[in-house]
Amino acid sequence: MIGSQMNQAYKKVLFISGTLAAAALLPFLVAGRQSAAQQGKSPRAVQATAPDSATIQTWRNVGKAYYEQGKYPQAADEFQKVVKSGHAVATDYLDLGLAYTQANDLNRALAALTTARQMAPNLTAVDYNLGILYKRELHYGPAEEAFKKVIAADPEDPASWFNLGTVYFAERKLDPALEAHERVNKMGFARGQNFYVASLFRAFTILVRMDRRPEAQKVLKLHQEYSDKVPGISLQSPALEKGKYGAILVPAAPPVTVAGRAATRPVSFHEITSELGISLRGGGQAGSGDSAEIKAADYSPDFAQAKLLPLFGPSIAIGDYNGDSHPDLYIVNPGGKNQLFHNSGAGTFQDVTAKAGVEGPRHSISATFADYDNSGNLSLFVAGLGGVHLYKNNGNGTFTDVTEKAGIKPQPGEVDTRALLFDADSDGLLDLVVTSYTNLNQPPHGSSFRFPDSFSPAAIHFYRNNGNGTFTDITQAAGLGSVRGRFRSALFAGFTGSTYPDLVFFRDDGPPVFFKNLGGDRFRDRSREAGAAFSKATALGGAVADFDHDGRFDLALWTTSGYEVLKNDGDAKFTPFPNLPAVKPPAPLLAFRGLAADIIGNSYEDLLVADSAGKLHLLANRLGRFHEEAIHLPVSPSVKLATLDAAWIGKPGALDLIGATRNGKLAAWAKAGPPEHWLEISMDGSKSNKQGVGSEIELKQGNFYDKVLISNGPAYVYTGNLSKLDVVRATWPTQIIQNNLAVATDTAIRFRESERLASSCPMLYAWNGKRFVFVTDILGVGPLGELAADGTLIKPYSREFVRLPGTLRPVPDGAGQRQRGGNYEFQMTDELREVDYFDRLRLLAVDHPAGEKIYANEIYSSTPSEPSLYAVPNEQLPVSAVDDLGNNVLPLISKEDHQYPHSFQRLRIPGMAKMHSLTLDLGKLPQAGRVSLWLTGWVFWTDSNGSRALMHDPGTPMISPYVQVRNQQGKWVTVISDMGLPSGTNRTMRVDLTGKFLSQDHHVRVVTNLCVYWDRIFFTSNDRIVQPDREASPEYADLHYRGFSTPATDPDHIRPDHYEYASLMNRAPWNPMRGVYTRYGNVGKLLSQADNQMVVMSTGDEMTVRFSAANFPPLRRGWVRSFFLDATGYAKDGEPNTAYSATVAPLPFHTMANYPPGPEDRAPDSAAYREYIRTYETRPSYQLIPSLAPPAD
Repeated sequence: MIGSQMNQAYKKVLFISGTLAAAALLPFLVAGRQSAAQQGKSPRAVQATAPDSATIQTWRNVGKAYYEQGKYPQAADEFQKVVKSGHAVATDYLDLGLAYTQANDLNRALAALTTARQMAPNLTAVDYNLGILYKRELHYGPAEEAFKKVIAADPEDPASWFNLGTVYFAERKLDPALEAHERVNKMGFARGQNFYVASLFRAFTILVRMDRRPEAQKVLKLHQEYSDKVPGISLQSPALEKGKYGAILVPAAPPVTVAGRAATRPVSFHEITSELGISLRGGGQAGSGDSAEIKAADYSPDFAQAKLLPLFGPSIAIGDYNGDSHPDLYIVNPGGKNQLFHNSGAGTFQDVTAKAGVEGPRHSISATFADYDNSGNLSLFVAGLGGVHLYKNNGNGTFTDVTEKAGIKPQPGEVDTRALLFDADSDGLLDLVVTSYTNLNQPPHGSSFRFPDSFSPAAIHFYRNNGNGTFTDITQAAGLGSVRGRFRSALFAGFTGSTYPDLVFFRDDGPPVFFKNLGGDRFRDRSREAGAAFSKATALGGAVADFDHDGRFDLALWTTSGYEVLKNDGDAKFTPFPNLPAVKPPAPLLAFRGLAADIIGNSYEDLLVADSAGKLHLLANRLGRFHEEAIHLPVSPSVKLATLDAAWIGKPGALDLIGATRNGKLAAWAKAGPPEHWLEISMDGSKSNKQGVGSEIELKQGNFYDKVLISNGPAYVYTGNLSKLDVVRATWPTQIIQNNLAVATDTAIRFRESERLASSCPMLYAWNGKRFVFVTDILGVGPLGELAADGTLIKPYSREFVRLPGTLRPVPDGAGQRQRGGNYEFQMTDELREVDYFDRLRLLAVDHPAGEKIYANEIYSSTPSEPSLYAVPNEQLPVSAVDDLGNNVLPLISKEDHQYPHSFQRLRIPGMAKMHSLTLDLGKLPQAGRVSLWLTGWVFWTDSNGSRALMHDPGTPMISPYVQVRNQQGKWVTVISDMGLPSGTNRTMRVDLTGKFLSQDHHVRVVTNLCVYWDRIFFTSNDRIVQPDREASPEYADLHYRGFSTPATDPDHIRPDHYEYASLMNRAPWNPMRGVYTRYGNVGKLLSQADNQMVVMSTGDEMTVRFSAANFPPLRRGWVRSFFLDATGYAKDGEPNTAYSATVAPLPFHTMANYPPGPEDRAPDSAAYREYIRTYETRPSYQLIPSLAPPAD
């Protein structure tokens, strides 16, 4: 059906050209739209209500947000509004085409993209996305031509070469495919990035197919070397299909001012120093920040400490160390003692230095608050003479010096100026960069010298966070050890648009240094490529912000000649902002120079710049252009500021300036008048670092756009006169994207990073005559790459029987179907972070008297056997049931009602508990005959990550349930060492007790330390194996995208998650694993037999499977029919410690000894299997939550 639609649409387009194409295709785009007359409105009336540009931009923004949440029909509706407005541009049709493509509305997708091409023949993104569309639908010829057009326009685009290579491979054109991927590989990692890594693997695959094994091994070695250098998400097909041309493009609208009252109100501050109640202990040194000439005979370390270090002046660290939502102050004084001041929340501060234990070492230069151990508490990193000291926040208002324990090395004589905490490799842990200035133990040679000019430069230190409270110095290995200078500070941001943050270092004896982050804790000096404006100036410090709101982070530099604002033109290539007002800078190197902050409140970062006399000038940023404007800031000419920071230390939204003078005094001012509209945005990371440091926040409302960086604590943002925003979007360091829609301002909002589920299996829904209902999760016996607590990988078993509910009913479908009884219809969904592999499905039926029941042994066992069915004529409840605490739990296990015994104590590792038991008294049993125990329940599984933790915790072994009975002496004896577990949610398993009793005492004890929850338990003395009376293969199976059901989750995890089929989440919770999946459409052929030709499902996919009711004739009188699903396949979750958890490959097969297959395993390679791969396994994965692209220029 889909393929034929595509063929028809493609043929139709071939006969349309020029303006006729646009006219012919528009009906596809606006189908169902009524004319003004049909709507009862005159053309004039319509014109009168035409939307303004801001409304149109809002439709674009909301459409983009919907698209990134996987709500493609809703996205198409928003883009359709733009089209109907009559103001659509080519990129609007491009966006509409992308939405229709993802919604599988292929005629309209092709029409929209073709219209975009007619409107803008040179819009390369259109050809690129037509290539992706054709590739997905197996129209390889048109796909090939489309990618060739892109390459002709942009021959160095790695995405186009990569996808062209993929098309060639699908066409069995191995030589061109290899050439295409080698083009990407020749670009190298620096340019190719994720496409380089992916092309290495594709080249390896092709070389193996060509039997060029030695070359293949070389390429594979390269791939293994670089595969960890990019985040896993960038190697998934969404990112590999996207490139720079494959994203939703919202046209750049003219920037709009949101200054509101600030546009007309003069900026005025009044002093509030005395109101804060802060008293500093002095110890500062008055003066400008330079020293006079020093005689070598007078120099000593004591001299340097007393006379030179105070020249740096005090500094201030701002952070909420006690979590009360009020920013506290830590004031560092190089000439005296440091002080911690607690913010009372009422506009005053209290000195808590002694209580907190953070007076610190003397001769400190600066401090940084950071949650390095993800404890939720901000610790203190204090830089100064001798290195960096780390004070761990104990969570009770006190700190402990853990510098040595944390592995941070002392640096005798070295003056460290700054500790910068950021997540270098997106592993959820804050790494440490230390900037060093010089070493006072190594004075210059000669009879006299000056500080700092005559002193030798120092090096950078880079410490990797090990995740256990310690750091390791990897400066040299990271590529940061070669550069030297008198470094003053550093900052980070994603300047190059990659997923990793880059670094900029500032020094007063040379130009700044730009290091591009290559991933994997490796950096490369790219200062020259940053441009002449970047590399020509001596920058003493800087600030990062999106000064012109174009979606790229720019730089403000405080230089020896004044200041510069550098525009990031993309890929960290900087050019000067034009027409900056001239301000003569201070002469001393260590003098305060300026501050970047939104002083006006119009959402644009302004500059406060100090001149040679110390006077502050406001350089107001009006839509990306700077103008000097009046500011009333009462600063005495005699006051020499050493530092100045902007903060909201009092009322939310109210701007304060807080600084310290060179002689060790505090100075603070509050902005007069009511604040503009504002947002306080904080982060709560789970996979990312707790503070969300490195997250990017984007705000949109109509034509308004802003982007800010979470660099250290919450982001404080002004929005001018905007009382609400269309979208506030957070992109975490892990590239998880979360959208808040229709956000009111003047409040604090908090992004909590969504957590990935611990384990995964596909979901099964069945039709009950009225609706689809959740039955259970399936394929739980076939986990791939699952780590066991002993360090081995669990061997998967591929086949299981699933008992279907008695409410199962056929679905009528047309007159003919109703006559035959309709279809039994099921939905198999991939809703967790996993990849599912379905090989065979069969519907089994057992006809039996109404007085007996049929069960499948739905067991997960370390020693699996072929699944079987049992007839149970009578079910007997235990006489008693007690837990290990003596609680009577018989009422809880007597019926299936989702009430479970749960008195055991759970441990910190998910799925683990203290040893606990359940004792059942089966009463009097017959002397002969089979005795079987049947248990229905579920397991809160321990995943691979939990197993990894258990590997290093010998005191907590993982103990599967075992069975004990009493011997003649009344002692408990283990008779079944591993009885197994329920294989899924609410599954029923059988334990054969025949011959296991050692006395006439028929008590049975089940013991484990796993979180197993039993719903119903009964036993029988005469069950028997039965065979199905009828079985059927699928009449029809269709694979398609659906999305994610809304789970009902028990926060205590006593009850399993339940899924309501009719209720869909409004966003995708995660992205798929990278690789190739089964193409959408009819897949019934793949499910007919267990032949390794599997339906490979991605997260968000659904497979509708129908079995004809005609296969099951009417029942005899007094009998009933029980149905079972015979499922063969595997499931692989995305947990880091699961083998190959980031990729679809390697594909499993039934003869493998374990997963992943070893060299001794022979993968399928028959002609039929190769045809299956070529025909079906062609759908690249694509992002459900793509990275947010900035507006196009």
